[in-house]
Amino acid sequence: MNNILVISKHGPYHQQSLRESLDMVLIFAAIDQQVIWLLEGAAVLSLVKNQRPSAQQQKDFTKAIGMLEIYDIESVYVCADALNKHGLSTDDLAIEVQIAYDNDKRALIKQVDKVVTL
Repeated sequence: MNNILVISKHGPYHQQSLRESLDMVLIFAAIDQQVIWLLEGAAVLSLVKNQRPSAQQQKDFTKAIGMLEIYDIESVYVCADALNKHGLSTDDLAIEVQIAYDNDKRALIKQVDKVVTL
């Protein structure tokens, strides 16, 4: 089993980048890989509660984020700087996350076998 860190950096509706990250996280978990998901920058906006993507004529993938528990993905981190930049707290997010500071991000990268950045 590999330990894989998936890092997402783009907003929720930026060229389907975040949807691709979510798909990758779910696929890795489905094939019994240990997955950690880190959301940085505008990617943290994808976890905000009560989004309405249909207003932007986008597909709603936020329900799939709620499926992370089913796939035993318990390690979801959000960048502390990104939360602050967007005026968010963990209470604003649809799922439970862990806060990652710069030192935490470096430690995550060191503890995994592979890093995928989207």
